Amino acid sequence: MPYRQQNLFLQKNMAKENKIKFGIPGGALEESMERLFQDAGYDFKIKKAPLLVCIDDPEIECFFDRANELAFLIGAGILDGGIVSRAALLESKSDAKEVCLIGTPSFDWKSSKVVLAVPEKSSIKSLKDLRGKQIITRLPGITKDFLKKNKISATVEVSHSSNEAKVPELADAVVEFANTGATLQFYNLKVLAVLLEDANALSVIAHPKAWKNNWKKEKIESLGILLKGARIAQEYSGLMLHASNDMMEEVLKALPALKKPTVTHLRGENWFDVFTVAPKKDLRRLIPRLKEIGCTDIIEFDLSKVVV
Repeated sequence: MPYRQQNLFLQKNMAKENKIKFGIPGGALEESMERLFQDAGYDFKIKKAPLLVCIDDPEIECFFDRANELAFLIGAGILDGGIVSRAALLESKSDAKEVCLIGTPSFDWKSSKVVLAVPEKSSIKSLKDLRGKQIITRLPGITKDFLKKNKISATVEVSHSSNEAKVPELADAVVEFANTGATLQFYNLKVLAVLLEDANALSVIAHPKAWKNNWKKEKIESLGILLKGARIAQEYSGLMLHASNDMMEEVLKALPALKKPTVTHLRGENWFDVFTVAPKKDLRRLIPRLKEIGCTDIIEFDLSKVVV
């Protein structure tokens, strides 16, 4: 092959190779995904008509779908990696590599569980009473694994919608997501067992083949670090203040932090500049306390990323 043709061939294949196909979960997660990527430093936008994900990184080809679908696509190697929930990953039975745990989609999302629930007045009082009964769920894989683990023979019916209202008319029990428990309570259902904690916690995952490719591995790892750092930063603020030497012992006792605060002696004075990172919710209590101690020039500021 002539040198020019060979060079063009290599460039073409390198360009194809140096790109990851990455799954982005949609539905209720759209707004959280936009904010997360933007906080991570990307120009990122989900366009609904036509459905398209735009990102200012030519090395990332985004694919948009529901989290449970993405888990199967990544498991099959159609996508190199993506963001999926813990429940979706377990449901897919994929051998995909979990690169990093991001957590709930955003700071205002509560952690949810997967629970098995029955009517309040049901004759089902324990797990053994489920034998021969019918369970309706959108998570058949997780449900069947739970039944197998507990040596229970029951029928599992699949319904990809909210299933609480279908019990007891269409099934004896339901396996569903729950966080506050309000929906279960509305339909007079009680929890018989918790099948999965932190079911909506998101992770960056990668297909084993992509993980063996050094370039793709590094790209997916780097993306995971940025996304996790942006997600942590949503719950924390930076805090700066001035405190005198006499105050320092009490100040240090009051300050929560990921690590010990940074303390810098102000030149020619008996005062210190203190910098720390703290949960935003804690600062509602902490700032008045620091003012009470006698601290001055207290400044709270937003963080873009917290990488720990």
